[in-house]
Amino acid sequence: MFDVNKFAVNQDYEFANELINALEKNITKEDPEILRRKLFYFEGIFLDLTDRTGAHPTVPFAHEDRGGIMQDVVKFFGFGNRKIIWKFTELFNEDDYFANEWFPPALKMNSNLYDDLNRAKEMYWEREINFFEYFIRRLQVYSELEASLFMKHYKGIDMEEYKSKLRKIFDGYPVVTKPGELDV
Repeated sequence: MFDVNKFAVNQDYEFANELINALEKNITKEDPEILRRKLFYFEGIFLDLTDRTGAHPTVPFAHEDRGGIMQDVVKFFGFGNRKIIWKFTELFNEDDYFANEWFPPALKMNSNLYDDLNRAKEMYWEREINFFEYFIRRLQVYSELEASLFMKHYKGIDMEEYKSKLRKIFDGYPVVTKPGELDV
């Protein structure tokens, strides 16, 4: 039987690899004035697409039909069969992106978890932590909250294995350690 959750997790690994490739093609040390903006844009696509609660702000990105022999099956299970075009767009405004609500309403019922994740978001904005550290904290908070959509979409998934595989993909991921400086 087709396991939708495992398919989604495998898609996350694909998104992670595509993100790495996008950074290699689009991020250079020569453009420090938009480096931060580009990182937030590309990382935002990943954070948006991997948020099983659907609460993360949508990041505008272009896409195209992927095609392939499994396209009808993929579409049937609600995933669409779209391929991300990892190209920066001037439509992205990082101030608006961070001003949006990033969390599901249920999180507000637990002020400690809400404050914790909001602080992680602020630290990510300040580049005190990288996006993957934020991503891991989000997984932990949603798991502790037992957010219904989160629990539904990760049912049957070994979360430690999931995090470990993503950690391997993001090993050596470039981060901005202070404004305009890329640490690779």
